[in-house]
Amino acid sequence: MREVIPWRFGSPQDFSNRSQIVLKSAMPPQPKPSYEFGPFRVDAVERVLFHAGEPVLLTPKVFDILLLLVENNGHIVEKDRLMKAIWPDTFVEEGNLTQNMSVLRKVLDEGEAGHQYIQTIPRRGYRFAGHVREFFDDSDELVIEEHSRARVVIEEHEIDVAGIHGSPAITISSRGLIEKLRAAARGRLRRASLFAAIALVGVVVAIAYFSFSNNHKTTENANASTRLQSIAVLPFRSLTANNGDEFLGLGLTDALISKLSNIKELKIRPTSAVRKFSGQDRDAAAIGKELQVDSVLEGSVQRDAERIRVSVQLIDVKESRTLWADAFDENFTNIFAVEDAISEHVAQAMKLKLSEAERARLGKHYTVDPVAHELYLQGRFHLNKFTEDGTKLARKYFEQAIAQDSHYALAYSGLAESYAFGEIGLPSEEAFPKARDAATKALDIDETLGEAHAALAQVGFLWDWDWAAAEKQFKRAIELNPGDPEIHHMYAHYLSAMGRFEEALAESQRLLELDPLSPASRNHLGWHYLYAHQFDQAIEQYKLVLAVDPNFAEAHRQLAEAYWEENRFGESVAETNKQFELIGRGDETPMLKQAYVAYGWKGYWQRRLQLALKRSKRTYVSPSGIAYCYAGLKDKSHALELLERAYREHDHGLVYLKVDHVWDSLRSEPRFQALLKRMRLAE
Repeated sequence: MREVIPWRFGSPQDFSNRSQIVLKSAMPPQPKPSYEFGPFRVDAVERVLFHAGEPVLLTPKVFDILLLLVENNGHIVEKDRLMKAIWPDTFVEEGNLTQNMSVLRKVLDEGEAGHQYIQTIPRRGYRFAGHVREFFDDSDELVIEEHSRARVVIEEHEIDVAGIHGSPAITISSRGLIEKLRAAARGRLRRASLFAAIALVGVVVAIAYFSFSNNHKTTENANASTRLQSIAVLPFRSLTANNGDEFLGLGLTDALISKLSNIKELKIRPTSAVRKFSGQDRDAAAIGKELQVDSVLEGSVQRDAERIRVSVQLIDVKESRTLWADAFDENFTNIFAVEDAISEHVAQAMKLKLSEAERARLGKHYTVDPVAHELYLQGRFHLNKFTEDGTKLARKYFEQAIAQDSHYALAYSGLAESYAFGEIGLPSEEAFPKARDAATKALDIDETLGEAHAALAQVGFLWDWDWAAAEKQFKRAIELNPGDPEIHHMYAHYLSAMGRFEEALAESQRLLELDPLSPASRNHLGWHYLYAHQFDQAIEQYKLVLAVDPNFAEAHRQLAEAYWEENRFGESVAETNKQFELIGRGDETPMLKQAYVAYGWKGYWQRRLQLALKRSKRTYVSPSGIAYCYAGLKDKSHALELLERAYREHDHGLVYLKVDHVWDSLRSEPRFQALLKRMRLAE
């Protein structure tokens, strides 16, 4: 027989005054109400929870919560009622209820392979959903009340004492102790024997204390290695027939990714990494393995007039089992509560340790207006398409959200992003000032928005050329949103432009860690090596990218530059032609190929220059882009003339002037050195 008694203790400082053991001797036989559900039994008089006949000891508050829920099985118990009943005449924060509910869920989840007994009713309370049977029992029980944090396992021949986090156990031969404890529990020992049993239990507790103290660090490390630490939130399947609601699935996904990104110890795949799985009917655990994460959150969303139904489940990828699942049927006005509940349960199920600041941000609402929030979700949906048309449409939705709620900081931040990142579709002199204005407004409302700081950093870097201000904003953005790969991406660009390649490499590797399967992440690492003049390593990275995605145009462009520096001119021409075909300039490729075959490398660049000048008459071509062609021709005079024009026009391509390999042949020129000084990029 094995008797399991969970035993918890706090820090060594308050161990002595927090640990209590109360052994209650057998009471005279009397009817006692009890409740059974699944493998569990709740003894309401003796205040003990049993699992498969064995006691599972809870703190008094957790037991009180369980009892109240079970007594009201099938009915919603409002949060206010719970808090007043559990903490009468005492003011406590709702977080206390949430924390105790989390402990209770973990205990109950040990039964029936994770069956969920407690349902969350957003913005209201909780409901017990098990099949409960009430009966009366005359048996006597052993009751242990406790407030400590260890675990005591009592077996036939030994006592196994381990810390709550799984520290190495120590074993004591104790057949006599076991017999005395059992006898005391049945009320068959004399008072002296009972006191002896208590004393011996005290010895066990002391052993547990010293075991925990000596092995706490090892325990934490072991626990960290088994804790789920990464997640992918897959696009929620939209079950709504109305195409106008297609934004709901990815919009809800993006909102949850944004919330969960606030947790520093959690690695979360960005929206760009999961978007491709939208509409795919694939096994979630298999997708999780492909994305290299520990867990996957998947679900469906359906809108019916003013109601929204969301079904969700969290899956352990390695074990292919459900860790938590729930369904929400709410008015659309309660969408905030649904997002909060899902985020909270994910953190609990993954056993994440949240700081007070992280917990506060997880439940933070940036608007109370559901119409404004819906408009914002539509804006995010279109912004995440990463197309010029999508970006323009996203701006309209963000502006409408702001018109609906003028204090909606997230909408201002989204608007700033639409002007600072991706396919902007506007001249720099128009886009960047608008990005600055929107980001500044967002931060005036809420200084803790990492995305808004990132937009300001981008403006400082690419437009203002205020290097110190840009870095300050990048660092603040990363401090607030450490799990956002795009911020690490742009900060790596900034560090490379400053010539700080070791720091840039660390950021590039962090980007790859956060989004390992994205061709863009791997391609950025190639870009880092290219600008660090490590061309062989750059070529290696670009080949890895193209092995996964042969149509990644930017990889072909940069690979062409790396081949150029290695004097592999034929391969450089071939890669440029592949890039042009992918970006809609395939009509130029026969001319470029013919020029190279007929006139060699110089003839190739002469034709590229002609085509660039011709294209500039019908669309915008940056001065630095034309200077690039002159550099290929080794025409220093014209290249410098175009770079000086680029400076006057504030061409943001100049931010890489200090490190771009294309300008290496110009670096000794006094005009180039003077330009570096004006850019405040000189050593």
